[in-house]
Amino acid sequence: MDGHPLWRAVRVLVCLLSLTRQCPAVHIRMSVKEVNDITNVSLSIQNYDQSNTRKPENSDNDNRHRNPEYITVIHGDKQKKIKYTERPYPSFLNPENTVFSTLELPDAESMPTVCNGHVATVVHSDTMYMSGLYNGYNITSHRARLQANSSVSITGFDFDVNTSNYTLDVGRGLYIEQYTSEYVTVTLKTYAHQLLYTLMITEIEVINGYDGPVHLNLSHDQGPPSDDIVISNYTILGDFSLFQGKTKEAEYNDKDRPEFMVISSLVPDSLTIPAGEAVRRLFLTSIDYVPRTALNYFQIGLGFFLNGILESSHTQAWENKIWRKGRIDVGGNKNMSRINYAAMYYLLSEVPDEVGYEPFVGISPGGLAHGALNTDYEGHVFWDQEIWMFPSLLLLYSDKGKNLVKTRVRRHAAAKQYAKQRGYEGAMYPWEVAFSGLNVCPSAECSKYEQHVTGDIAFAFKQYIMMTRDKNFIQNEGGADLITDIASFWKSRMTYNNNRDLYEIHDVMPPDEYHYPVNNSVYTNSVARISLLLPKYALSLINKTADPKLEEIANNTYIPFNDTGKWHPEFDVYTQGTTVKQADVVLLGFPLMVDMTSDTRRNDLNIYEKATPGGPAMTWGMFATGWLELNETAKARDLFNRQFQNVIPPFYIWSEEPEGRGARNFLTGMGGYLQSLLFGYGGFRIFEDRLEFNPTLPPDTTSFNITGVDYLGGYFDLTFDSKHMTVNQTKAAMDEMKIVIASTGQGQTLDVGVIVRYQRCKAALMMV
Repeated sequence: MDGHPLWRAVRVLVCLLSLTRQCPAVHIRMSVKEVNDITNVSLSIQNYDQSNTRKPENSDNDNRHRNPEYITVIHGDKQKKIKYTERPYPSFLNPENTVFSTLELPDAESMPTVCNGHVATVVHSDTMYMSGLYNGYNITSHRARLQANSSVSITGFDFDVNTSNYTLDVGRGLYIEQYTSEYVTVTLKTYAHQLLYTLMITEIEVINGYDGPVHLNLSHDQGPPSDDIVISNYTILGDFSLFQGKTKEAEYNDKDRPEFMVISSLVPDSLTIPAGEAVRRLFLTSIDYVPRTALNYFQIGLGFFLNGILESSHTQAWENKIWRKGRIDVGGNKNMSRINYAAMYYLLSEVPDEVGYEPFVGISPGGLAHGALNTDYEGHVFWDQEIWMFPSLLLLYSDKGKNLVKTRVRRHAAAKQYAKQRGYEGAMYPWEVAFSGLNVCPSAECSKYEQHVTGDIAFAFKQYIMMTRDKNFIQNEGGADLITDIASFWKSRMTYNNNRDLYEIHDVMPPDEYHYPVNNSVYTNSVARISLLLPKYALSLINKTADPKLEEIANNTYIPFNDTGKWHPEFDVYTQGTTVKQADVVLLGFPLMVDMTSDTRRNDLNIYEKATPGGPAMTWGMFATGWLELNETAKARDLFNRQFQNVIPPFYIWSEEPEGRGARNFLTGMGGYLQSLLFGYGGFRIFEDRLEFNPTLPPDTTSFNITGVDYLGGYFDLTFDSKHMTVNQTKAAMDEMKIVIASTGQGQTLDVGVIVRYQRCKAALMMV
């Protein structure tokens, strides 16, 4: 496909169009004539001789549900007959692990999402959201609801349906419904296009083997008009509608109300398919902040459809740009395999392929398909992105990791403004942000006291730099300035204690939100220390020096520690046994990697496991990771498996609390789970000079394969079983690489494509 002239032309056109995304403040108003000029699709499509089409063969049972030779593709009054083709399923994926089917749909809250980081919906809901589009002043800011113009359902058949099947195919990024009778097959597909990012798509395909026409009734579930937007310039032009809009209320300033355009196919009340015909009908929605981009992508999508490559270009992107690049496979445990692929699908769907445009503000706990007022955290972004979702994405997809850290760079000015408002220097990030980057947190207590998020952001920056050594990001893309400003914030935030001769941080809320305000949250002080040390490391990579005062303060930051019992109090005056909300102190060992003895690590785990009666989904993965560090595999197994209480079949979404309670499609829990798999059972640890791994087989598995570890520009495939491990470098890194065995210190240079095999053990990848 990459070599096809049409494909090459479209790639060039998409690149050209993407340039318009860098100027979202420029709004192009278009006349009806200009719209018609753009949307008149001129295509060179082969017209096949209809006399060659296959006639219905109703008497032959073997032919009843065979694919036809040709199919008529239809959008409005445009239709063409093209050759029927199906792209084969990716050979490296096992459909048993990536295709989730059910005979009955779950409740509406447990339906899957389709998303590409720019536009998203919950399947069959009446709501669609676009990245960066929020309505509401200050703490009332929430995702601005759009009517789901592509939410099309089949509500009636004039023939008896024998079987109904509902499927989420995460391998190809498709939601599929199929209805079959003796001679008719009806298939509905919904997806957010991975290449043509403005498009939300529903297609209905009918293969009619009857000798008479068949009829389908359709429902277009748009729901009520949105209370969040003001519509202007609504127009119906032929077979599509078009309007421009703005949100009703800005977060802080009118520039927080960007204009946007929506162009959508009109949906009829019914479809009629003639005898013996195969028909595919398209319902397309394109939405963007730049009207010409929305219109052009609508045209390109329609052209792809009429050429028979709209779906295949989307599934090819999932195959080649995502799953072929990075994935996790376990042997012997089908349920875990499905949970792994589903969690990765939902997380990967949230990060757009292109990030040169302003509205991508990051990943919220419920994802882009959720975030209405007073639900699912309103679509706000906070520490969940950096601490819970980011690490696993970074390990396999450094480009997506960069997309996430750059969401914080783009809000650097807002963070500086917020620090100044609060009386501090540098850059301080609010606990929750949306479009403006300023505070939108509805909780006064969290807004005032939960300040560790600024340190969490610095920690993510450190991880990204250690995994990539991306000097251009540091020097030319805002990394150095932001890293320095975050350190300046913590420097101004600290209080010097003369009695201890150490720096402290007072009046904060730790990740354990049950307790506030407290002094010297051990977690907050630890991420502050990391923030203060980061400038020295990051700036050294571009031959610059940091203010030495930052390192001095870091080395003299008070970290609460009970020397008698060898454990970390969560904060000053914390007493053992006091109930805590979630993982807090246990995060010191991982992901923060605070230096401590194994006895201290064990004591922290024991003390806080007893003090944490519940906790959101991600808590138990961190306890499991801690016990794996200590080779306590039995304890780790129980806590790791506890996470599965939050998984909701049949489409493997997650809830915030066990058994469906709390926020749905809880990406934070999925991120914590994937970390317990990769950094827990994989044993990965990121250091300035190496990437360590210390594998253990996950529970009830026979093998553990990680494809595409993305380190220093190179790709590495690692496989583990009960006794052995292999490493295969599949792409050259920025320099020659070697594997070093921890127990002996012996190293072996790696060559691209040459597999090396060892007894399973602790080892590291590093440059020669």
